[in-house]
Amino acid sequence: MQRPNPGDPFLPAPAPNGHPMTGGFGAPPQTGGFPGQFPASPFAVANPTAPGTGRRSLPTIAELFHSFKRRWVLVLMVGGLLGTMFAAGVWMALPSGKHQARALIQMHAESPNLVSRGGGDYRESEFDRFKQSELATMKTKGFLTTVAGHEAVSRQPLIQMAEDKARAIEGLMSIKEESSEILSVMMNGDDAVQLKAILTGFVETYLNQARDAQQEERKRSLEEIKAKLEKAEKQVAVEREKLVKNAKEKGAALNESGVREMFLQQGILSLGQKLEQFTEEQTKLRLQLAQLKAEGRTGMYVVDMERVTAALVDHPKLADAQEKVDRSRADLAAFAKALLPGAPRLAEAEQQLAAAQRTLDRQRKELADATVAELKAARRDSLSTDIGKLEGSLEIVTGQIVDTEKRKGQLEDNARKAVEGGVDQFNVKNDLKPLVDQRDRLSTQMMQLELEEGNRKLRVELKEGAQVYLNYNLKQKMVLAAGAGVVGLLGVMLLISYLEWRNRRVDGVDQVVSELGMRVIGTIPAFPSRASLRSGDAGQNQNWRFILNESVNSTRTMLLHTAKTQQMQVIMVTSAMQGEGKTSLSSQLATSMATAGLRTLILDFDLRNPSMQKLFDVQVAPGCCEVLLQEVDVSDCVQPTTVPNLWIIPAGQCNHRVIAALAQGHPLEQLFNRLRGQFDIIVVDSCPILPVADSLLVAQHVDGVVFSILQDVSQLPKVMDASERLVQLNIALLGAVVNGIKPDIQAYGYNYVKQLPA
Repeated sequence: MQRPNPGDPFLPAPAPNGHPMTGGFGAPPQTGGFPGQFPASPFAVANPTAPGTGRRSLPTIAELFHSFKRRWVLVLMVGGLLGTMFAAGVWMALPSGKHQARALIQMHAESPNLVSRGGGDYRESEFDRFKQSELATMKTKGFLTTVAGHEAVSRQPLIQMAEDKARAIEGLMSIKEESSEILSVMMNGDDAVQLKAILTGFVETYLNQARDAQQEERKRSLEEIKAKLEKAEKQVAVEREKLVKNAKEKGAALNESGVREMFLQQGILSLGQKLEQFTEEQTKLRLQLAQLKAEGRTGMYVVDMERVTAALVDHPKLADAQEKVDRSRADLAAFAKALLPGAPRLAEAEQQLAAAQRTLDRQRKELADATVAELKAARRDSLSTDIGKLEGSLEIVTGQIVDTEKRKGQLEDNARKAVEGGVDQFNVKNDLKPLVDQRDRLSTQMMQLELEEGNRKLRVELKEGAQVYLNYNLKQKMVLAAGAGVVGLLGVMLLISYLEWRNRRVDGVDQVVSELGMRVIGTIPAFPSRASLRSGDAGQNQNWRFILNESVNSTRTMLLHTAKTQQMQVIMVTSAMQGEGKTSLSSQLATSMATAGLRTLILDFDLRNPSMQKLFDVQVAPGCCEVLLQEVDVSDCVQPTTVPNLWIIPAGQCNHRVIAALAQGHPLEQLFNRLRGQFDIIVVDSCPILPVADSLLVAQHVDGVVFSILQDVSQLPKVMDASERLVQLNIALLGAVVNGIKPDIQAYGYNYVKQLPA
């Protein structure tokens, strides 16, 4: 480098007349510049080791809130992911609730036959007694034991593991009247498949017993009616003989033909009623038979779609496919919350969900088609049997109609013959009429029971087979899962906020004063982001620069006042850790002092990680490292900057020899002694205190130290540790400058700042 020109600061140059620094501020101190030889600065640390400053074990709510604001993005990402995992875990862990299997049984108010057993009140009371009897039968231990022995029921684990199988079935079962004739038999439990099997066995057992009981009742009724009919016929014959004999004794002209006519007319009337009933039954059977034959001829077999749906609900293949779809949907929801839109993993999860859904739809269609085909085949196989049964019943009814018509014709012929006898036995007819009516009713009942044997209709029928109603208890599960998600989010928020608080980052200026015991000599506003600078208008950007300049100038004023009163010339700017704004503060303070007319020099003593040469666009070497090694003269290292009155000595090329020379102290002392007489103010940008000892070595040869603190970044324990090291070395701590402050323009009156003319 060329030697300095006449304007170089190393050449003697008198200070301007009237300059406040004339008369000793620019001269080196008599004692060599060690800070311990000056009176204590009013900005020195009061008591950085005072108990309770920065050492509390529990945070306040405000401190946790400030910690959360610094890490809110991390809290939402981690908390959202963990909350989602908690919610999914609770959702999977909670039971799906009690499932329900239900079957409907229809009980006819009157036995489905042609025998009338009484009037309305009688039928109603008899039906109530019948229902109560059947309900009691369903709950008896003997019946439940029979159900437990059913082939399908006995294979179920719920029954196999129960000590009292009848009690186990009773615990699952509940019965409710859906209407006057419909009973709902329900079973509740956790395993839908077992519930359906047990309920099916229960209903089949009950219907089989009810069918056997009804057949037994019909048999007893037929025998009873036969006995009564025989007795009635005998009684009619006896009474008729008595009436005829009594009439003859009284001299009445009884005509046997009249008595016979009376009986014949009653028989004709009874047979006419039977013939109407048989004809009606024949019409119904013919209609049913025609429908079945048409179904078989067209091949359009009727399929119960409820059975198809029930088969699909319980099919294990669909359960596995549905589980894959649910799992893929849960994964996609988790990735959608944790990842950005368009992320490859999110797209892959969407593809997996679509593939799982297509597989489920295909399997459901295949199983539905297979089930429909099976039901149609079963219907086709059973159709011929049903047609055969109907044809048999139709043949029986037709034979009964022919027989009844034949008997009726015979009676009508006999009646005509009796009328031809011309004997009126009116009194005999009236006396025998009640007995004849009773006999005719018994005869009709007997014929109806015989007809029932062909139809085999039951009073108790299955209205709807066992159906499963799955209950996932969605509302409760959703509430608990959402609660678990919120707990996870809040837990992460509190944990991260507490851990962030444990770092004890500086929240503001008050915290520096109250907890660190430092005097704050200035604040520097936070730099706006590049995006905001690009998007903002020129006026806003210019206003921010005015605020920054005024903040730096205010700090400069405080610092120069202290330097003047304490005869300080070499000021070092440092921080506890890297990235706390010390280099930016050094350059801003030096530029402000040079702008104020002071001959200012910046020394970059951040030898291990220099950056001043980038800020001022100068060469990194030769610099401080070469001067310490006495390889170059200090005058060869001074480089001018674009700022008037501001020069810089860069760091140079650092190595182990430089660090060793720095530790010796003598080369450093010579460097500062030579520079003191050439500049008004020397600003030393040093490395952080805690990582290495370089700053402590340099600080022993300066007049005072300014501590740079970055809001929301600097940590109170580390700042305290660094300040304690300076105090232990008897180094004057002028105060702290807090960087990164978000200024309240209205509160501080920064809107008063206006651009002044040049």
